[in-house]
Amino acid sequence: MLASTAVAPPGTGAAQHRAGRDAVGAALRRAGSPVTSVGRAYSGAPVCPAGFPASVTHSTALAVAAVAPGARGVGVDLEPRCPDLRLHRFLLDERERAELWPEGDPPGLRRLFAAKEAAFKALSECVDAHGGLFWRVRLGLREGRLWARAGDRYALVGELTAPTFALAVAVTADP
Repeated sequence: MLASTAVAPPGTGAAQHRAGRDAVGAALRRAGSPVTSVGRAYSGAPVCPAGFPASVTHSTALAVAAVAPGARGVGVDLEPRCPDLRLHRFLLDERERAELWPEGDPPGLRRLFAAKEAAFKALSECVDAHGGLFWRVRLGLREGRLWARAGDRYALVGELTAPTFALAVAVTADP
């Protein structure tokens, strides 16, 4: 389940966090959770009822939350800006550049940045594999679908791109 909430102008950090909590609450309601208020972990991740993993992302204008009942993990990321193209050197390995970013375009890098960040959140328990660094999550295509891997765990990644943003959601249900 996805939900979004507008961030109150002028888009301060506090306003972004409030909008994020509201978006997670709305996504929990849509997912059928009996509890719709959320806490916040030290990492900043939402703390939700058991069986309702959640993730949140925000910009100065919008907060988006994802809740995946029954999944092991979920991640969501919204990227309104294209990252500096020089960042591809550590964001993507050679295989990822060749397979997923052959054009070398800024919107493509933004899309992959969002996918890696969402996957990192979904695979947050895999610290041994990614060392707490989102760019160490590996992306690849399998049967026409985008997958992320950290160690021996996988997450399916869905994407939505537009001229002004990239949004990615990743879900993992492995044991």
